[in-house]
Amino acid sequence: MNAAGPTAERIYEALKAYVLRGIFRPGARLDPAVLADQLNSSVTPVRAGLNVLTGEGLVETGTGEGFHIPLIDEPALKDRYAWNAEILAIALRKARTPPAARREVEEAGNSAVRAATLFLEIGRWSPNHEHARAISLMNDRLHAARIGETGVLGDIDGELDEIADAIGRCDETALRPMIARYHRRRSRSAAAILRQLYRMDELPPAE
Repeated sequence: MNAAGPTAERIYEALKAYVLRGIFRPGARLDPAVLADQLNSSVTPVRAGLNVLTGEGLVETGTGEGFHIPLIDEPALKDRYAWNAEILAIALRKARTPPAARREVEEAGNSAVRAATLFLEIGRWSPNHEHARAISLMNDRLHAARIGETGVLGDIDGELDEIADAIGRCDETALRPMIARYHRRRSRSAAAILRQLYRMDELPPAE
């Protein structure tokens, strides 16, 4: 956010938190006037925030359609998993940061937050900052699905522990097959993950 100042930043962060928590169901229409009332704001910063979220892929809009939460189906979720795996693979191939300069990753939160933290660290190993930026955006777009995974997949914490250990050792060779397995497993279970997600009333916060 920029010239609109602190109010616009606050509204953007509040709207993003709503979306990531699953306050709005997939396909739900987002009325800027209603949201402005809920957030004690004017409509202008709400529209600005929704436009930023549209650029991030968390909200959709179209001519005459207004703003709404994107619908996600099984092929779309598989595409997201595949794209996330591809970005991470590229970041690992490009990694150039000397191991001694790599900081220890501090993990906290649920499995969705842990995955986001670990994958963003891998993105930061690449000298191309666009890799970390792309992974950060995909972390947001996959947050809901990662919460849904907890009701479908077993031993997610053990899986993330392995990845964290390899990151701690700066073992790029070990990480490549781990990242591939992680995403293949989720792609195979995409339909079940979506069913679990749509049964949940509200998602835990991303932070």
